[in-house]
Amino acid sequence: MAAAGSLVASRGLLANKKSQYASHDPKDLIRAMQGAHNYQTTPFRPNYDLDADGLRKNIAYHADSDATENATIVVGAGLGEFFTLDPDEQKAMAQAAVAGAKGRMPVVVGAGGGYKLALQTARNAQEAGAQAILLFSPAYGSESADGAYEYFRDVARSVRIGVILYPRGKEAYWPDVIRRLAELPNVIGFKDASGGVEVGKALGSLIPDRFLWIAEGETHAVQALPAGARAYTTAVATFVPRACSEFCKHGVAGKLAAMNELLTNRIEPVAKVRGHKPGYGISGIKVALEALGRAGGPVRPPGTQVLKEDRPKIAEIARKYSEEQKLVSRKA
Repeated sequence: MAAAGSLVASRGLLANKKSQYASHDPKDLIRAMQGAHNYQTTPFRPNYDLDADGLRKNIAYHADSDATENATIVVGAGLGEFFTLDPDEQKAMAQAAVAGAKGRMPVVVGAGGGYKLALQTARNAQEAGAQAILLFSPAYGSESADGAYEYFRDVARSVRIGVILYPRGKEAYWPDVIRRLAELPNVIGFKDASGGVEVGKALGSLIPDRFLWIAEGETHAVQALPAGARAYTTAVATFVPRACSEFCKHGVAGKLAAMNELLTNRIEPVAKVRGHKPGYGISGIKVALEALGRAGGPVRPPGTQVLKEDRPKIAEIARKYSEEQKLVSRKA
C-alpha cells in the first residue's frame, strides 16, 4: 500500500488532470492524449442489448489501476462496433465511459455516419462529458476534397470538445484537407490509417507539437512514432496497458530495439486472442475479457462469434499474458 504522502500527491495529480481535461484547451488535450490510445470493445448482453454498466466497470478497472499515465480511453470506434449502435446507445456508451474513467484518463468517443448522424453523435459525446471525438470520414465516401473538408468542418464546429480526424481511404487530397481542418481550434489531431509516414510528414511543422499524429496499431507505430507521431492506437492495451505505454515511449525516443522487445515478449503474445482464427478480431477480445472477469458478451451481427471449442484456448492466452495481476489498484 502506498504511503499517505504518496496518496495525497497522487490525488492532487489526478485532480489537476481532471481539471485539465475539463478545460478542453487544445494544447492541454494534445499533451494529455500523447501515448497509448486504449481502444475498448463494447460489451453486449446475450440478447445484443448494450451492457453500459459492464463498459463502465471495464474502464474503471483501468482508472483504478496505476497504469493511467500516458493512457487515453477510446470507445465506439471500429473495435467498439460503432456502426452497430443507434444514437441513444452511442450516448449511453459515452456516458458509461466518462463515468468509468473518473477523470483519470481522457475519453475519446467515436462519432460519424451520415451527415446528420455525425452531428448528433458528436453532440452526444460532448453532452456525456467526453474530452474528444474520433470523427470517422463519411461512411459513403467523398469524391472531392471540398466535400470531405465540409463534412469534417461542420461536425467539428458543432462541438466545443476536441476532434480527432479519422480520414480513411487512399485519396491524395487527405494531407491538404487535414492541414485546412487543423486551422479549426478544436481539431487536435488525426488517426492515420495509411500504414505509412507520408501523410504525417506532409503536415510539416504542425507535427509533432501543434497537431497530434496517431499511428494505427503496433506495426504502423514502429514506423510512425520515430517519425513524429506521438500516440498510437492499440486493441490490446486492455490487457497489457503498461507494455503499450512503454512501447509508445520507446517509439517516440527512437529506441527501436526496446520497442521490438516489448512487441515480441509482451504485446504479440496477448494479441493472439484476436488471431486464433479469422474473424476473431473483436470477439476474441471479448472472450478474453470474460476470462478475466470483465464484461464481454457477443459481437453483433454480422460479426463472427468465437466457437465454443476455441474459448478455452483464448482464455488461457489472456490469463497467461495479461498484466491483470500486476496492476495495483487505487480503489478505496
